[in-house]
Amino acid sequence: MAVRAMFNAIAPSYDRFNSWASFGLEDRWRRKLVSRIPKSSRVLDIATGTGAVAFLAFKAGHRVVGLDFSQEMLARARTKDKAQKIRWIQSSAHKLPFSDRSFTCVTSAFALRNIRGTLEAVLRESFRVIQNGGKVLHLDFGRPTAPLASWGHRLHLQVGIPFIGQLICKERWPKNYLETTIQQFYGPQEVIKKLQQAGFEDVRCTDILWGAVRLYEGTKPA
Repeated sequence: MAVRAMFNAIAPSYDRFNSWASFGLEDRWRRKLVSRIPKSSRVLDIATGTGAVAFLAFKAGHRVVGLDFSQEMLARARTKDKAQKIRWIQSSAHKLPFSDRSFTCVTSAFALRNIRGTLEAVLRESFRVIQNGGKVLHLDFGRPTAPLASWGHRLHLQVGIPFIGQLICKERWPKNYLETTIQQFYGPQEVIKKLQQAGFEDVRCTDILWGAVRLYEGTKPA
């Protein structure tokens, strides 16, 4: 699969790119997501990458499983998990290897765009493995609508992101991939509708940085 090969290739540079491309703000965004996880949860972090959300969730007192389809991303996560406190699993998010109602919360950060083709199946699977009353929390990039914010966002996508990507990832940088997935991804109302169709209630979207980043959350009926 081309997307898996791409993530395997950029795994060594992934953390550094994220920090530079977000001007150091990515950790703050992830912490906002983690702050919304119910107390003492069993958390499944899908498309966990190198484990940024998984580690934050563990430090916040949750039991955590990190899942990703990229073996190289998981290798980086395992290397950072020296105490082996988190369970790491290689699998796809649209067909989770867990029984019904296994987790209190399912999370992801900057993953929904990458699984757009299987998004409905991913949300249904998340709903299946979440306990009644549990939550889903997804953080991803968006497109600001305010004129000035929209202009700055487009400039960063067209100039800043390619420059940083090529500087850090060299020939491994997947040209136009990040910019294209952001531009082509669903708007917030469409994502909310898909979460509702999967069965979640009290679904809402919180804009961060004028909508350049969005946090989606929903609850499985008790």
